[in-house]
Amino acid sequence: MRFRILGVIGAIALLTSCATTPDSGTSADSGRNNRTATAEPESGVLKAVVLEGKPFAAKEGDTYEGFAVDVINHVKDEAGLSSVEFVPASSITNGFKAITSGEADISCGVSFTWDRAKTVNFSLPFAIGGTRLLAGAGVDGTPESLNGKTIGVIADSASAKVLGDVVPRAEFTGFATSAEAIDALEKGDVEILGGPTLWLASNKGETSTSLVPDGPYGRSGIGCVVKQDNGKLLSAANLAIGQMMQAYVDGDAGSREMINRWVGPDSAIDLSESTISALYRIMLRTTAEISTNVKDPVVTKQAETTESPEAAAATPDAVTPDEVTEQQTTD
Repeated sequence: MRFRILGVIGAIALLTSCATTPDSGTSADSGRNNRTATAEPESGVLKAVVLEGKPFAAKEGDTYEGFAVDVINHVKDEAGLSSVEFVPASSITNGFKAITSGEADISCGVSFTWDRAKTVNFSLPFAIGGTRLLAGAGVDGTPESLNGKTIGVIADSASAKVLGDVVPRAEFTGFATSAEAIDALEKGDVEILGGPTLWLASNKGETSTSLVPDGPYGRSGIGCVVKQDNGKLLSAANLAIGQMMQAYVDGDAGSREMINRWVGPDSAIDLSESTISALYRIMLRTTAEISTNVKDPVVTKQAETTESPEAAAATPDAVTPDEVTEQQTTD
C-alpha cells in the first residue's frame, strides 16, 4: 500500500530532529548479550517486540496480527527493510528490557508514560488509550464502589499505575500477560479487570460486564518505542505513522480498510470513520499536551474582552475520540 505524504513530511522531520539520542524463537528476556539491533538495511530484518493484547497484537498461527503489527510492517517498509522478526515478551518489563538492551529494535502499541520516556524514545502516537474497568453490576467505577474490591491488572502496565493512584483502597492482582488477565476474568478468578479502554472493549466478548466509569481515569498516547540511540529508526516510525494517519484522513481506501478492521465500524471498538479522522487530524497537528489548571492571566483577560457571545457559541467544545469510544462501547 502506498500512502501519500502530502504536508506531513516537514512537520514530522522537524519532530524527529528533536528526538533525544545519548514495549521468532528468541526470548525477550534472555539478555544474552548487549548488542544493538540498529535495523540497518544490510540485515534486512526489523526485530519487533510483541506485547500481546487485542486490538494491537494477537497470535495467529505461526505469526501475529493486529493494529500494532500492521504499524510495524509499515515501519519496516519505511526503513527499507525486507522482513519482520517478532520477539515475544513474557511481560511488559521484559519487553522493555529487550528494547533497551538492543535485543530488539521496536515495539508498537505501547502507552506513553513519563517514566518510560526516560529509557526509550516514543514515536508519534497512532491511538489514544484511557484507563477503565470491566466490571459487573454494582460497580460504577467510582472509588467508593471499589473500596475493598480486587481488580485484575497487567503488572507494570500504565493502567495499573493509574488505578493504584485513583483507587488506593482497592486490592490488585497482577498478571504477566493480557491473555492471563482475560482468562482470569472469564473463569471468574477476578470479577473486575482494569486496563486500557481499547483493550477492554476488544476483549469484552460475551462476559456479563460493562465498561466503567463513563469517562476514563486517565489518558495516554499509544505509539511505538525504540532504543534511545536509534534515531534513524525513530524517524522511519514517525514518517510511517504520519503517512498512515494522513492517508486515512484523506480517504485512502487501503488505509481505512486496515485501520477500520481493528478500531473502526463493525470492529469490537466500533469507532466511526469521522471520529478516527478527527483524532488523526489532532495528532498530525500536535504530538503531546500537558493539561493543567493554570491559565495565563493575560490570555484569559484578552479572551474575556475580545470574544463575542456569537463567536463563543460557534466554537464547539473539544471532544476527544477516546470519549466517543467510551460512549459507543459502554452501551
